Amino acid sequence: MKIFISTDMEGIEGISSWNEMTTKEAWCAGLLKQELTYVISTLLKNADIQEICICDSHSRGENLLYGSFGDERVTHVKGYPRRNYMMEGLDESFDAVFLLGYHASIGTLNGGMDHSYSSSCIYRVRLNGKEVGEVEINAYYAGLFGVPIALISGDDILEEQMKEFLPVPYVRTKEGMGRYAAKMYSPERVQKAFESQVQAFLKQDDFEVKRLEGEVTLEVDLATTVIADAVSIVPGITRLDGRTVQYKSSNYTDIFHMILTIAMLGGKFAQYT
Repeated sequence: MKIFISTDMEGIEGISSWNEMTTKEAWCAGLLKQELTYVISTLLKNADIQEICICDSHSRGENLLYGSFGDERVTHVKGYPRRNYMMEGLDESFDAVFLLGYHASIGTLNGGMDHSYSSSCIYRVRLNGKEVGEVEINAYYAGLFGVPIALISGDDILEEQMKEFLPVPYVRTKEGMGRYAAKMYSPERVQKAFESQVQAFLKQDDFEVKRLEGEVTLEVDLATTVIADAVSIVPGITRLDGRTVQYKSSNYTDIFHMILTIAMLGGKFAQYT
């Protein structure tokens, strides 16, 4: 069995703001490693594992120390920029994707550090008219390879968002009380939840592979008109109004890469005056 783990930081235990990630960087990285250890140890103990690939995907992907897990079956994608960012390294050989430390989409009430690929420049993302966040965007990318999302962790706000879209084993690490406020669970409780849900994954026979068929329409509302001014230069993008751009393609890889392009380019103009 091969498992691909895409890690973010906003949804992990014990953290309530980006300020903590900059002022207590080593501490936050330790919490991420702690959650991954729960998952990896449970997988190695209960399944025939060929590879566990960790895609370090928060900020510049430099949150985990090399060689953190002491097992040759664990691989580690790190660094930035990279072509497929949060899903770099995924291919058809993997059996399942875990999304650890994820968060609610931008604009969600009480969602901890809510955003959708960029907290500085993107205000809303829609695929075929439906608002989406990083879970949905990445799930459809995994679907290109026929690989399902099979476990998610984050706060209770994301859990509620995923009940219909991805009813898979879920580890609730905390309860959202605002963008920078949350009710934290103890490490002992979180550890038990991870061990239980990884085992639930191992007992489940099949998971839905998420796909978008045919032409896909991407619409992104930007935070300001100047960001839209910059982003609308990208070939293939249509500007719908002052802050909204649109892109269409029948190839979801192109849609996925356009979201990354908008986030990277738009972020350069977030503080532009």
